[in-house]
Amino acid sequence: MQSVERLPLSVVIASTQPWPEVRPCLDSLHSQAQTVGAEIILADGSGQPLSDTPAPLYPGVIRLKAPGASVFQLRALAMAQARGEIIAVTEDHSVVRPGWCERILKAHKDHPAAAAIGGAVENGATASLVDWAGFFINNGRFMLPIRCGESEHISLQANISYKRRALPDSFPEYGMVEYLHNRTLRDQGEKLVADDQIVVEHVQSLSFLGTCTINFHNGRSVAGFQLQRMQPHERLLQLFRCFMVPAIRFGKTLEVVLEKHRRTGRLLASLPIIACILCCAAAGEFTGFLLGPGRSPCRLQ
Repeated sequence: MQSVERLPLSVVIASTQPWPEVRPCLDSLHSQAQTVGAEIILADGSGQPLSDTPAPLYPGVIRLKAPGASVFQLRALAMAQARGEIIAVTEDHSVVRPGWCERILKAHKDHPAAAAIGGAVENGATASLVDWAGFFINNGRFMLPIRCGESEHISLQANISYKRRALPDSFPEYGMVEYLHNRTLRDQGEKLVADDQIVVEHVQSLSFLGTCTINFHNGRSVAGFQLQRMQPHERLLQLFRCFMVPAIRFGKTLEVVLEKHRRTGRLLASLPIIACILCCAAAGEFTGFLLGPGRSPCRLQ
């Protein structure tokens, strides 16, 4: 059997949107990846024709096509083919800061026992309170400043990297869900580390309806994925818990962002929108625990 040539770093990006959605991400990433000898794997589920490819602009980018696949399945597809000793993940609507690749490699060298390292996530979509509300809910915890070192909670698919040994031997059919995989790593006694020198800008601007919808589908997807390893009594407990989730997460979002001592005015102004979005996310979770993920995974970006 031919041995695989290992690289220092693989960067995985899943995209369900047609070109040029991923262009700002690749613009920020491509040259620095080449500098450190990293590969970039773009898993493309858009169904866009092969003629519409970013390859001429970004030599060496590996493009995997799986039309109709979810972002979870696309990330699993790319990770399964990654040759890096470290496998980093970001999103097609994120922009990495200068030195991102180099700092990931340094962080893993400095923390050899860490299975996964998460960075910081800043908001790059600031045009409306809806943009801020969606950001605070999903990434407010990871907004600078973050506490460096071992942590129970680290950033997820916008800015995370794994040592090769920390990835599963095979991925479930639904793909790679960093939230669930990190929980498995913690249960196995693995270390998760946060590093504030690894920073990305999360640039996703949607309408109020679009933000509510995507949070519903995210909630349904993740809840539905958990069903296969749940006992009936656990499922019933989670269904009841969904009615308390909006209040619990509202309080937690307020707490973690206020602790940053940044963007307080934006946070307070967006609280009514945050409450609405959290209700939609909880409705999604309830639906997922009741009926499974359905088509929701394929409706996420």
